[in-house]
Amino acid sequence: MGKLVVRIVENGHSYKINCDEHTPVESVQKLLESISGIPFKDQLLFCFGSKLESHSPLSAYKLPSEQEEVFLFNKSRMRINSPPPTPEKFKIAVIPVNPPLSPPSSSVPHPNLDDTSDPALKALPSYETQFRNHLQSGSAIYRRTLAMFEICERLLREQEVQERALDVAKGNLDHFYEMVCQNYTEFMKCYSQQDCSHRKFLADFGREKEKLRSIKIMPLLQNANRKCLLDFVDEENLQKVWEECSSSHERFEKKVLELKTEFGDLNSQVQDLFSCKTSKFIKDVELSVKEHRRFMDEQKSIMQALSEDVNTVKKLLEDCLSRQVSPSPILPHNAFSALGPTYNTHEKDYLPKMRACDSAISTLLDFCTDKKNESNLYVHNYMQKIARMQYTIKDLRYKFSVFSEALKHQNEQFHQLKVLHGVGPAYMACIAEVERRKTATNIYMENAEKLSEKLARERDFEIRRRDEFVKVHSTFIPPDILAAMGLYDSLNPCYVNVAPLPGGSTTLAVTDTTILQNDAETKIEALINEVSKFERESEINRNLLDRLRSCATSADFADSLRVLAQSLVSSAEESNEDSTFELRECIEIIADKVGALSRQCADLEENRELANKERISFNQLQVDEIAAFLLNASGHYQAINRDCPYYYLSPDSVSLLSDNRPSYIIGQVVHIERRTVEPPMSETGTSRLTLSQESTPNPYGLPIGCEYFVVTAAILPDTNVDYSPRS
Repeated sequence: MGKLVVRIVENGHSYKINCDEHTPVESVQKLLESISGIPFKDQLLFCFGSKLESHSPLSAYKLPSEQEEVFLFNKSRMRINSPPPTPEKFKIAVIPVNPPLSPPSSSVPHPNLDDTSDPALKALPSYETQFRNHLQSGSAIYRRTLAMFEICERLLREQEVQERALDVAKGNLDHFYEMVCQNYTEFMKCYSQQDCSHRKFLADFGREKEKLRSIKIMPLLQNANRKCLLDFVDEENLQKVWEECSSSHERFEKKVLELKTEFGDLNSQVQDLFSCKTSKFIKDVELSVKEHRRFMDEQKSIMQALSEDVNTVKKLLEDCLSRQVSPSPILPHNAFSALGPTYNTHEKDYLPKMRACDSAISTLLDFCTDKKNESNLYVHNYMQKIARMQYTIKDLRYKFSVFSEALKHQNEQFHQLKVLHGVGPAYMACIAEVERRKTATNIYMENAEKLSEKLARERDFEIRRRDEFVKVHSTFIPPDILAAMGLYDSLNPCYVNVAPLPGGSTTLAVTDTTILQNDAETKIEALINEVSKFERESEINRNLLDRLRSCATSADFADSLRVLAQSLVSSAEESNEDSTFELRECIEIIADKVGALSRQCADLEENRELANKERISFNQLQVDEIAAFLLNASGHYQAINRDCPYYYLSPDSVSLLSDNRPSYIIGQVVHIERRTVEPPMSETGTSRLTLSQESTPNPYGLPIGCEYFVVTAAILPDTNVDYSPRS
């Protein structure tokens, strides 16, 4: 049996439910309906960023576990027309002006002290009564103040629950948003490629038609209906297809623009939502509760003093009564003389301070209540925005599937336009294929002729071998036996006959191949000229690069650059051309700047060690470095540095300061201790349903798992240092 921690998102309330791993989620939901008032059908449970399904057991989500919390979202509150949450109010008992006195705790009988001649003895019972009255009044004030302060702490914890719940909701939204972003990216990639291709088809339609019309097919292929390549297609039907494709492309483009706008609006809304700081209410409340804790400490001190005073006057009263019963020396009057000032301290100092603390905590409760109501309303509006975005994401994902189908349909519609663009290349491919086949046939015929000659030679060899066999063995075997065995059979000759190509194909191939060959020769000649020009320029650049490399490796870089610039001047004068004028000017400017930088580096090197000693470190702190600490809003000294936050001055170093703490401190680092904020320890209650009250010591208010450093430093009170950041 374990405890399942459930957090209610809309108000931050917490419950602990006794259950085990075999408990169905449905049973937990029914119990939550009875204790939280949220209907079963409106419950949405999340843990580890995953939704808990009603038909699954808790073991499917590694629950129950007191280290993990389950967040309960109310779906009815996420609807657009749902009313805002009712403001929370708290009724605190009124403090009675004169609370009834409890009977005296003294067991000694009270004789009549009015007859005594000592006025101090006469006033002692009155003091005892008044002091008890003061203690009971202070106790009533303290109980009321403590109740209000505990409510403030609970409100703070509930706001922290709401903050974590919104992080879970944002994580869930981010998951589905990434999915729709991926769908959008994939769709737009396919659409952009197809749109570019289709635009080209539509724009080149007229030009492609005229191009096909201008290309006449060979006379051998012409007839009454086919004179040019355009006659290969149905021009009238193709024009109708072009008009339909153009109209369809324009309509689809408008729809895609609408989709882009819708996705852009969603992206802006999601980014605005993610940029909202959900902790803006918590920081103020947390700081206020922390500051008002001193009032509770002050009331505890006063209550301790009032209790001690009551015990003192009771002891005096008992001593006086015992001395009247048995003869003894009279008590010294200094014990009684302090009662009057003590009474005045109660009336004029202790009780007014108690009431002032109560008033301050009451004001804090009003502040915390207002902030909690603001947080409830903020969570309500925030979850409604998330619900709207979830609906938009769902709608967009459906649209992407529809648009993808439309994309495929449009691509099929443009297939007939693609035929127009393929006629020319296909015709040229056919011509090239005729030439290829002619060449292949010639090679085939040559191979067939060679094969025929080889077979003839092999047949002659085989016939001679058979004749010799019969000649040798016919002396011993009768001829009829040899004939019956088939040894007189001869080998039939093999003839290889390959039909030549039709004359028309050869003529067609030769005619169009000549055209292709002329075009190819022209292009090859232009390419050879470009290559020659590139080789000449590469040789010049290669020589210049070698000279620059030698300058870079020389001891005096600046002087080497000046010599190179002068040599470029000489070479330009010899060749009567000044193509290196701009390069020469650049090299001279670089030489001047390199010389200046060399001189500056030499000056900086001389003072480098001294500068490092006198400069404050603004990077990751190291022992023996000088660091600057600034007093932050939480009252802690935090190091000033770049990209290395969470360096805090140790309490031991701070304790050495005077009461008037400066706004900043400069010191030399002596020791650095590395720490990590650990998760809080959970409290286990005995009741079935309890509020969560986990907490952990975290003096700097850092998130769980955050790494920080406590620095012990030797304070430098009068140090003149350079505040420029170290590079």
